[in-house]
Amino acid sequence: MELRDLEYFVGVVDTGSLTLAARQRGLSQQALSKSLARLEAELGVTLLERTPKGVMVTRMGEALLSRARTVLAEVGHFRRDVDVALGRSAAQFAVGLSPAAAAGIGRFAVLRLQQKFARLRMRVEPGVEADFVRQLLAGDLDAAITASISHPDPQIMATRVGEERWVVVGRKENRLLHQAKTIADLAGADWIFGKLPDGLDARVDQHFMEAGIDPIQPRIATHSILFGMSALVVSDMLAILPQSMVVASAQLLGRDLAGGQWTTPLILMRRRRASLSPAEAALADILKEEAARLGPLSSDRTDP
Repeated sequence: MELRDLEYFVGVVDTGSLTLAARQRGLSQQALSKSLARLEAELGVTLLERTPKGVMVTRMGEALLSRARTVLAEVGHFRRDVDVALGRSAAQFAVGLSPAAAAGIGRFAVLRLQQKFARLRMRVEPGVEADFVRQLLAGDLDAAITASISHPDPQIMATRVGEERWVVVGRKENRLLHQAKTIADLAGADWIFGKLPDGLDARVDQHFMEAGIDPIQPRIATHSILFGMSALVVSDMLAILPQSMVVASAQLLGRDLAGGQWTTPLILMRRRRASLSPAEAALADILKEEAARLGPLSSDRTDP
């Protein structure tokens, strides 16, 4: 059994298409089909079924898939370790950050990890849970930080290392936000708003309705953190952002007007292995420290 046959098999499963998988690997579809046929002949089972809608993984294909991902990931890690041991490259660590993690605690943790391991070369990738599961299993990521995990893969360990608090944010000169005592005091405010992590959006809407005002109807809807931050500091618009994002800004004010009810878990994802690497262990500790440092506020303001 050749590693490339396993790689091609996993590629077809991930794309759901022989044509797309072949194109991504610079192969002809005929060469890819021969590789899959060789693998099926060697194992004596059918791994994939071709249908008009694409390929379907058989029961035996599912059984091979998890093992193939593990083998390929271990080989990838070993090759990287060999390169480091022989001086062909510096130690490397790849981490995925969800939008919420990248905007909040995750970015502080990554920077602290780089400071702790001065020779560590880091690669940071954006994404969501589904992306991270696939990349962790393939060995493309060492760890990922996210705010939720809905369908954990048995080969993925998801550890809750703390939580992130979300607050109402505006520029420091925003009089409405300064004077507000409850959510109800924000009636009529203009909002700049993006998608919140799953679960938090419903709690925010519920809090507004319980306060007797309509849920947020954004004046500007955006998924761009950069644009949102820029707009907040030059206008009287409001947003809901991670507390850790606000404390790093000299231009923004954050108010917890929800009594600490707007929180999301801070989850560290990694592939299930016998032991943590030094960088993985350090990242887990740093995340816990950052979550504790930016935990419940002594007041309802998040001034830096």
